[in-house]
Amino acid sequence: MTFEVIDSLCALEQLREPWWDLYRRSPGASPFQSPQWLIPWTRHIFSGGEIRAIAIRENGALAAFAPLFLWGNGERIVSLLGAGISDYTGLLYTPGCERQAAEAVRHSLDRCHWDFVDFADLRPGCPLLEVFPSENCSVCPVLDLATHPDAMDRKHGTDLRRARNRLFKNFRVDFETPESLNDFSYVYERRWGAMEESTRAFHADAACELQRAGMLRLFLLRIDGAPAAAIYAFVWRSTLYCYLSAYDPALAKLSPGAILLEHAIEQARAEGLAAVDFLRRPEAYKYRWGARDRATLRIHVRRDAVLSKMHDQRAA
Repeated sequence: MTFEVIDSLCALEQLREPWWDLYRRSPGASPFQSPQWLIPWTRHIFSGGEIRAIAIRENGALAAFAPLFLWGNGERIVSLLGAGISDYTGLLYTPGCERQAAEAVRHSLDRCHWDFVDFADLRPGCPLLEVFPSENCSVCPVLDLATHPDAMDRKHGTDLRRARNRLFKNFRVDFETPESLNDFSYVYERRWGAMEESTRAFHADAACELQRAGMLRLFLLRIDGAPAAAIYAFVWRSTLYCYLSAYDPALAKLSPGAILLEHAIEQARAEGLAAVDFLRRPEAYKYRWGARDRATLRIHVRRDAVLSKMHDQRAA
């Protein structure tokens, strides 16, 4: 295996097609590791430091990809592109070469100056966990659709039926699947306030990319014609990833958020998906639907600890 350092946005864009092909073959990949997500992130959110992505090739073909960057004033930190705004990160790899790919990432880091590695929100099974020490990071509650609705909290189910009956009896209700973020942004800002301009531009760009790849799912609930709740989600393989959701607080008594989420779950079942991933943060409402925690891991280690481990391995 050989590796090449990708050090600019332009070079990332030139790698788009082989990156997309690798992404589709990589076990455990999430939408947050796709070029449709990370190229817009680099274009709009990346605000300094050095791009140092590692393209690992076997017989000339892209066999693995680690989207790294260096940042920090004083101490230099190695992180993964998409950090902070992405719920999962990690290494993309061709099945069968995961260990060699992880070793190539570690050896590539020997050629630059850094003080800390900080890789957050890695899924169990990420090959990087084999060559760096790790610790617990966060949890992502996930709903297994094979158990739904039986796993749903009984009181929540009763409350939901009552809210749905009341809403449909007294108002005109429409479910829509928009192709742009316009209505979602309207509802989101009613609930949470305006996004920063760079974040808004990133999501507009990423949503277009994900839509073209068939990965975007937007859900909108209108009550008497007005946007009342919205969900911004992605689909990859057998999972619906619910990334952001919001409802108009003026309509909170009508439970528009819960009713739209029920609709999204039913659409996922109709699409033949196996799970709904509610992503980071153990919020109470996620468990009322019957979600169960899946852990993520973090690699947060000093350079001297990595070098010491490598010395011990060579000595053994």
